[in-house]
Amino acid sequence: MISIKKAGRQALLLSAIAATTFTSCKEEDKVSTPVGDNPFVLSLAYQGSDGTFTYYTLPVNDVMSGTIKEEGEGIEQPGYYDFTQIENNIYSIGGLDDVDLVNIRQDAEGNLTEYGDISFENSLADLIKADANTLIGVEMRSSSDQIVFHTIDMGTVRISNTVKHNVTDITSLKGPNYAGMRVSGNYLYLSYYIGDPTTFETPTVDTAYVAVFKYPELSFETVIKETKIGSIGGFNIKSGLITDEKGDVYALSHMNPANGYSQSTDSTGIMKIKSGQIRFDEDYYFDIQAKSGGKNASHLVYLGNGKVFAEMNVEEVSAQSRWSDGPLETAIIDIYTQEVTFVAGVPQHAGTGRRLPAVHTDGMVYLPVTHDDGDIYIYQIDPSNATAKKGAKVEANFVAGLFRL
Repeated sequence: MISIKKAGRQALLLSAIAATTFTSCKEEDKVSTPVGDNPFVLSLAYQGSDGTFTYYTLPVNDVMSGTIKEEGEGIEQPGYYDFTQIENNIYSIGGLDDVDLVNIRQDAEGNLTEYGDISFENSLADLIKADANTLIGVEMRSSSDQIVFHTIDMGTVRISNTVKHNVTDITSLKGPNYAGMRVSGNYLYLSYYIGDPTTFETPTVDTAYVAVFKYPELSFETVIKETKIGSIGGFNIKSGLITDEKGDVYALSHMNPANGYSQSTDSTGIMKIKSGQIRFDEDYYFDIQAKSGGKNASHLVYLGNGKVFAEMNVEEVSAQSRWSDGPLETAIIDIYTQEVTFVAGVPQHAGTGRRLPAVHTDGMVYLPVTHDDGDIYIYQIDPSNATAKKGAKVEANFVAGLFRL
């Protein structure tokens, strides 16, 4: 058995070279896993003796007591999958040999079901909500010469339009890596950083890049740049951009070696793009390091009213182990007042080197945390007072997704 950190990194590197060559859609495939009074859903990853992973997505009634594990129920997906929730739907995004998109939803009988199955030429880098009925998925690999957007009908889970752009439209540099994507008003904002597709080195980090496309046309508009902060985002964590209720877009720069960077600058923090604008707001700069005792945020989940749930890399950049995604501490960030408050009761921990499996529901945040001995527990975090309670134990190699339906 290899370590969780190493397993996560291997899966990430393998997914970066995944490809397939067809597009298809299949009918609804029901799985008898009643949800009913089980409002939480977890996607648990288990590593086989051959090093490959299998994911089980299953409903759970209580995440604050007892032990949660796969017991022969749930939706089974072997391979490599990333999970995200959009409204009352869970989406699994496949990599390796299964570069597909599957919608996991609750049917009228309270069962979890698989609905739709779209396959792509390359794995989606991310999937976001664009408007009330539309999702946008993007194929974007550092080794590819194209960026491909797919608009997907949320109800039918079918592709309604595909738009392709040459990488040279947004940069003359080799190896743009996906960092984050948001739609606000009439624009789609796509952040990226530069990373060599062969060596994974980051040769240039002194500039923040956001490509802007018109929405819904998805035609290229411009690239906005900022040297007040450096590169946006990190390898496979997908939280380089967040959006508030006003439609303002916030871009996070950290350049942590723990999240894939081979070099960094001191120019980190958060900058803002006002709703409807195609430039950075020069009056806004949030120096997170200055407000946190020298720590950099990496994973972000927007909570509302300017509050953000954050995982902070606690070691100085010079001391971080590359690809480690940690050690992390948990904090509540206020992007309006520019304050950082660390959460009491959550031990330092490592991440999984991928999208943060946290859910915000009923005023609380629920986060799986791996302890030093390898045991995983769910923590309930109260953002209002930055305190946490230890909950249920999870028996898995790692938690790939935690959701509330």
